[in-house]
Formats: sequence, structure tokens, C-alpha cells
Amino acid sequence: MYESIENELDLIQRALVREEDACKRLIGLYKGRVFSYVYRIIRNYDDAEEIALDTFVRCFKSLDSFDQTKTFSTWLFAIAHNLTVDFLRKRKQEYEYLDETHASQEDFIQEYEKREQLESIEKALTKLEIIDREIVVLFYTEDKSYQEISEILDIPKTTIKTRLHRARLRLRDLVRKNV
Repeated sequence: MYESIENELDLIQRALVREEDACKRLIGLYKGRVFSYVYRIIRNYDDAEEIALDTFVRCFKSLDSFDQTKTFSTWLFAIAHNLTVDFLRKRKQEYEYLDETHASQEDFIQEYEKREQLESIEKALTKLEIIDREIVVLFYTEDKSYQEISEILDIPKTTIKTRLHRARLRLRDLVRKNV
């Protein structure tokens, strides 16, 4: 469960003075989401774990530069984004998307069809441009707003809207063609 904004700001204030418990609680609140975001982009568990850790190291080193009128998670995801891009530049890897699927209590046929559809979407996502994949992941998986994605990727909000719209159309066409 997410902390309230007041609790989060209190944790940030306490983390600024290097209070260990506050730092641990901030990590606890966001480590899963940051790891999941990075993993979905690079698809390597160990590298994603390292980047997630580096995200928190960089976060705490530069916490005093965090603008508390902004959303902490957006700022944190911007750090994760930058570290992921740096990693990919160094390794010259392509972005890939991996969707988490969880077993449900639906009958076998529905589950099979659902998995096939997710696999089709996942496969189609790998055909998108790198930046479009990242926008789709941030919007649909991390529930980030256009404004937050704009801040994370340092791209104008109108560009985010346009790219997301085009990515949706391209995904629809790719899924229909079963690429």
C-alpha cells in the first residue's frame, strides 16, 4: 500500500538527514515498482536489480535536489529511466517488453486465450520503437499520467500523447496481423 503524501514527505524530510529507517521505508515503498519498470525494459533480472539499486543510491545522493512540490515517484522514475538508458547505450541493447501474467481462476480455455493475446501484445511491443515501448509501459503498467511521463522522459506532453496514440494504432495492427 502506498504511503499518504504527508507520510511520504515526512519520510523524505527524515531521509534528507540520513535517518536510516526513513530511507529503508522509502526503498520498501518503491523498490518493487522501480525493479519491475526497469526489468520490463531490459529483460535481465540481474541487470534490472543492479539498476534499481543504483536508482536508490542516486536518489539518496541527490535527495536534497528533489523539488518537494513535485511527485516523488515521478522524480524517482526519471532517475531509473536515465540509468536504464545509460545501461542500454553501454550495452547497445534493444528495449523489450515483458508483461507479468498471473494465474487466474478462469477456466483453461479462457486462460489459454488470454495468454495467447498477452503473448501477441508482448511480441508486438518488441516491434515498436524503443521510446514508444517505454511510453506504453509507463502509461499502462505504471499508471503514469502524460505529465509524469513527460517529466520522466523529458519529452513534451503533446509528444507523449501523439506517440502513445501512434503506438496504440501500431500495436493494434501488429496484433491483428499476429506478428
